[in-house]
Amino acid sequence: MQSQDVAPHHSSSSGPVVDVERAEAALVEHYPRLVRLAYLVLPPGLGRQRRVLSAHALVQRALPRGRSASGAPVHPGGRETDPGYAFVRLQVLRTALEAGRPLRRTVWPKRAQLPPLLPTVWGLRLFPRSGGADELALDQRLASLSGPARAAYALRGLERLPDPVVHELLTAAGVTDPGAALRQADHVPGHYALLESPEFDPCSLQARPTDLMRRRQHSRAALAGVAALAVCGTLVALPHGGWGPDGAAAPVYA
Repeated sequence: MQSQDVAPHHSSSSGPVVDVERAEAALVEHYPRLVRLAYLVLPPGLGRQRRVLSAHALVQRALPRGRSASGAPVHPGGRETDPGYAFVRLQVLRTALEAGRPLRRTVWPKRAQLPPLLPTVWGLRLFPRSGGADELALDQRLASLSGPARAAYALRGLERLPDPVVHELLTAAGVTDPGAALRQADHVPGHYALLESPEFDPCSLQARPTDLMRRRQHSRAALAGVAALAVCGTLVALPHGGWGPDGAAAPVYA
């Protein structure tokens, strides 16, 4: 199970120190790619809208908490050798994997496991644009993988990283068996160019309204509840006892 594939994170100082300004610059410059990576790693069971919002939330929370932090190792041969980007990418990878852990009653949930507070969308359903048959087939194949295996596939395809580097990144992100994740990712054909399609782009979205009839019913129920509370509050505030037998709200036959 996926909960056994991801271990609790322990901080490491194997990479260079990255200050928050450098990490923020890398995040802004590579924001679409980072959000796409988070979207691919997040569990499909969340639904497309929550995956979109969670992907944006995880990337926006990927900056160091202090003025600086120990970064991730930087390897040549990937798509980006900036230490700031390496740090942010590792944070996004780690929290996206945490979001796939099942909730347990005896364990306090991680922030990544909860619905994001920001960004928030009301009254709209957001989802990436639909791709073709090849993209749909790849999406279904990725949905059958564990979170670490999806991460391995995305790091191979999006980041152009060789397997030894992917293995190291998965280990740094808390995956207990990166080798098994890589082997599981081998079961999906390496159509990595499809990962660049709009099907997997949470920054290029379609918008549709939510259930309008249900929203109308909820709005009417809420208005009725507010009106009832207002009437009760007014009657309670009336002088001479309000609802009492001698109060202003008493019926004429009382």
